[in-house]
Amino acid sequence: MKTKYAFLLLLIISSLTLLPFLGEALFYSKGEPREAIVAVSMLQSGNWILPISNGDMIPYKPPFMAWCIAAVSLPWGHVTEYTSRLPSAIALIALVMWTFMFYVKRAGKGRALLTAFLLLTSFEVYRAGFACRVDMLLTLFTVGAIYSLYAYWERGMKGIPLVAILMMTGAFLTKGPVGVALPCGVMGLFMLLRGERFWKVLGLLTLWAIVSCLIPAAWYAAAFQQGGEQFRELMMEENVGRMTGNMSYESHVNPWHYNVMTLVAGFLPYTLLLLFSLAVVFRHYRFHKPADGFIKSFFRLEPVTMLSLVAAVAIFLFYCIPASKRSVYLLPMYPFTAFFIAGYIQYLANVSKRTIKVYSSVICVAAILLFGVFLLLQCGDFPYSRLSGKHALENALYVTALSQHFPFIKWIIAEIPVVLAIIFFIKLRRMSGYSALGWCIAVTVTLYWAFAGVYQPTVLNTKSDKRIATALAELQPEGNLYAYTADYNTRFYGVNYYLDDRLKSIATAPEGDSGYMIITVDDGKTYLPENASKYDFYLLKHFRTRSCDLRRQVLLLKFTPKK
Repeated sequence: MKTKYAFLLLLIISSLTLLPFLGEALFYSKGEPREAIVAVSMLQSGNWILPISNGDMIPYKPPFMAWCIAAVSLPWGHVTEYTSRLPSAIALIALVMWTFMFYVKRAGKGRALLTAFLLLTSFEVYRAGFACRVDMLLTLFTVGAIYSLYAYWERGMKGIPLVAILMMTGAFLTKGPVGVALPCGVMGLFMLLRGERFWKVLGLLTLWAIVSCLIPAAWYAAAFQQGGEQFRELMMEENVGRMTGNMSYESHVNPWHYNVMTLVAGFLPYTLLLLFSLAVVFRHYRFHKPADGFIKSFFRLEPVTMLSLVAAVAIFLFYCIPASKRSVYLLPMYPFTAFFIAGYIQYLANVSKRTIKVYSSVICVAAILLFGVFLLLQCGDFPYSRLSGKHALENALYVTALSQHFPFIKWIIAEIPVVLAIIFFIKLRRMSGYSALGWCIAVTVTLYWAFAGVYQPTVLNTKSDKRIATALAELQPEGNLYAYTADYNTRFYGVNYYLDDRLKSIATAPEGDSGYMIITVDDGKTYLPENASKYDFYLLKHFRTRSCDLRRQVLLLKFTPKK
């Protein structure tokens, strides 16, 4: 296959895997609506620097993600789940294509194409491409900056690395200074290991880092002018406190080995293949020990291989430093790690096609079993009495949702991986290792179609807080609605999004006003007695399923001032 056809195939598959399904799932966690509501407030207020949402909150992150959401939402006139996730999806498609083009010039078409497919279908990357969060956009800019600085190094570090500067500028405006520090640190280390002079490397990378900070500095100045001390304290906490572990609240505090576990889980389903091949690895290193030591072997690596190793290790170690750790922080190392996994899978396809066939068979069996469970639920005979525990109601809702009638097109989407899996087993005996791998990737991709188009949104829509917003909107179609949360940093982001940013803190309600409010059952035990002398409260609805924002049951109340 010619490179241009491989590029086109990859582009079509990436687009079909992501773009059709972005709007299927409602917002079901606090992270997505928290980002989307910033774009909503931008469009409503016209303030594209530091908009206020939820009545009194400024954004936690720089504005590039919100700018992208607002820009793609303009043709629709409002922010939707689809437009909110579109920037992340486009970023992932761009990252996959850029990764392919970066490696195809330096490592060959076969390995580059496999690397790109592994990147697209690794669960952590795929999930981030579907999320209205800053992480995939930051990953594109960070990895793109590394790719561009590597090309700059190949040119002898002559001229201005304009693309790298733009990438680092975008990264800074997406997440903060880490978007400049990380690619410069990775490339600086790589250049020094390749024998470049220290002062030359330091001087040039410092210069381009400073240039990359010019536009973000202008935004920070404008935002400080609007937000003042509140903005300064928030930025210090997010950018400095998160790294040093001195935040005023705990945010994803985990030990260093958490990163190991999330990386292993993030590369599913391919970590299963690595597990199945342990015997092959053992035989190889038992009878074919490397002649040179590790250090000599490292410095004999091809430049692109050394870059990939340095980038993967450096990014991993960098994110072991802060106390705050999330699986998505490691996303910039996934393209470089996928490059090595792709090389290893090529090796397996050549020396142990049985391992590839066993792994592919497991994936195909999983596809068939998943569809089988779906068919059983469609029969409507699920024994609900077997569901027990504190989350029995929510689990029953998941089962009921999967038991509903589905449109014909969704049945087709759910059946495609099963059909491919059956064909795979029919042809398995005569397959080579590479053929089995190709069929396995096809089944994996179509499984993601079924996951995103049928199974995931059906289940997750039962968790959405849109039901709470709908109940409030029916009571009061216009005007402010209110909420109370004991923790200032925690809000009903999903409810507020579906109410078009009409949900305000009860503390901002005008004196003597009446209205409607929501509060968790736990917070109500304290807040309602403390304010009984100020308001009369009337319970209108008790939502028995937990709010996806606060993970608690919610009360819908009417409040009127005491006479």
